[in-house]
Amino acid sequence: MSTDLSVTEDELREVVVDRLKLVTPQDFQIARSMAARLRVPLEYALVQRGHVPLKILLQHLAAQWGVRFIDLKATDVKPEALRRIPEDDARSHMVIAFDLNGEELSVAMADPRDQGTLEELSRLTGLRISPFLASSDSIKRAQLLYRGDLLELLKHAAATGAPVSAGAVTAATARDLLTRLLEYAVVTGTSDVHIEPYENETLVRCRIDGALVDVLSAPASMIRSLAIRVKVISGLRIDEHHVPQDGRFSEDLGTFKLDLRASILPTMWGEKIVLRVLAYVPMALDLESLGLTDAVHRIVIRNITRPLGMILVTGPIASGKSTTLYAILARLESDRLNLVNISTIEDPVEHILPRVTQVTVNPSAGIDFAGGLRALLRQDPDIIMVGEIRDRETAEVATRAALVGRLLLSTLHTNDAPAAIPRLLDMGIEPFILASTMTLVLAQRLVRRVCPSCREETADASELDVLRKRKDFSELVRVLRQDGILGNTDDDLAGVRPFRGRGCGQCNGSGYRGRIGIFEALEIGDEIRQMIIERRDAAAIRALAIRLGMRTMLQDGMAKVFRGETTLDEVLRVAV
Repeated sequence: MSTDLSVTEDELREVVVDRLKLVTPQDFQIARSMAARLRVPLEYALVQRGHVPLKILLQHLAAQWGVRFIDLKATDVKPEALRRIPEDDARSHMVIAFDLNGEELSVAMADPRDQGTLEELSRLTGLRISPFLASSDSIKRAQLLYRGDLLELLKHAAATGAPVSAGAVTAATARDLLTRLLEYAVVTGTSDVHIEPYENETLVRCRIDGALVDVLSAPASMIRSLAIRVKVISGLRIDEHHVPQDGRFSEDLGTFKLDLRASILPTMWGEKIVLRVLAYVPMALDLESLGLTDAVHRIVIRNITRPLGMILVTGPIASGKSTTLYAILARLESDRLNLVNISTIEDPVEHILPRVTQVTVNPSAGIDFAGGLRALLRQDPDIIMVGEIRDRETAEVATRAALVGRLLLSTLHTNDAPAAIPRLLDMGIEPFILASTMTLVLAQRLVRRVCPSCREETADASELDVLRKRKDFSELVRVLRQDGILGNTDDDLAGVRPFRGRGCGQCNGSGYRGRIGIFEALEIGDEIRQMIIERRDAAAIRALAIRLGMRTMLQDGMAKVFRGETTLDEVLRVAV
């Protein structure tokens, strides 16, 4: 992440300390020292410390400067506006033109107060310039659009690579096709690229906002050259076609750099490739942006500031567990002022964190989760993150590490928070050890956000009937009233109209834009510890936790529905 803002220290202090009170004067000074020590901009340090989400900072700076802010997406950029500013000028000034209305050209800028740039752009275009503040990363992504219609270019690259005979596609063609595919992934916000071999085609799909979208159907023969290309740049064996392989590589697209995790799996028709698209630079992760309610946020902070214990984040694959763990580690690293040794064992390392020792699982070299964790325990750690607890050996080493004075963070695949307890007991962990070490289980799912540009109340509230038919409906209403989400009316859902996105250009007609987490936090108190010792089942633990005030994922999700952040369909799709 980069900011490239032209902002003074006094302006930042006025916004985040004096006006918004997001940061205390003491924390501001700590961020200032961090910026000087690491030689990074102060606004970057404030974001990295997790105190100020970048979007909020930019919104308020824009208001202070008397300009507008745009959370720029590639879909915001209109081709007729883009071409009004030559590419070289757009890159040199870190700008992108995204809308044209008569004689007014809307331009996203990293520094919208630069009068010299504004005058030059006006001279170049012959138009009146309307400046907007945007992050430099979003501008760099959008600048890839100068290369043309990326989807059409991708299709053309695939068509060009179709072999005339049975011969293989050339390495140059495979390289060009992969580059075009990654350019498309950047501008669409793709998290994973799936390249799938079938009998008569190579299918390319991209996961955008959590949903797979068909992008391209290429010749079936294309998969072999693509697999070789990915293996070469990932440092994998190109002569091995019968076992899964995992690697990672970096790609420089000129204006934007990527880190990619590659997974190759042999299938009936060839090797399937999945690329996880990651940020090239360390991410600015903050707990506040994940979607935690104030109550859950307080629970998380209370438990991660303890010197020892075990905290688990649970959920299925692609539910955001790793992002939550990284956000916790970033918060711990900043709050404890580099006075602790933080180490991780991961499969693989997905994001680089400053001043955190990160180790990648490498079974061929004898480093698995259990073995790597044992090695880390000899490195004088204060905080350890284990990417996943998969087996009894790892579970035993992890719980004993927490028992002897470390803070242990990890993930587990369970449907809800209470299910983590019997799962670990089934792995062979002694109840008294588990009761002594576990402090918090945070279960989560990801749901798509309603597009803010086309959000509207639904005219028909009949879809709420599905809630009224649930056995836990009365309890759901009681909790939402207690939390101030619903009012006290005779009809439990009288006048309630859920929100939806009607579909627009900014969300590609889907009605959704981005994702947010829904959570349930099981804090381990004395009563839950007693149930662990008694080996009670997940249902009994869940019932007690709810009586003690735990908000379920469904309740958390429905609160977000009635706030207009997501839809009922999304919550019911993922909530237990």
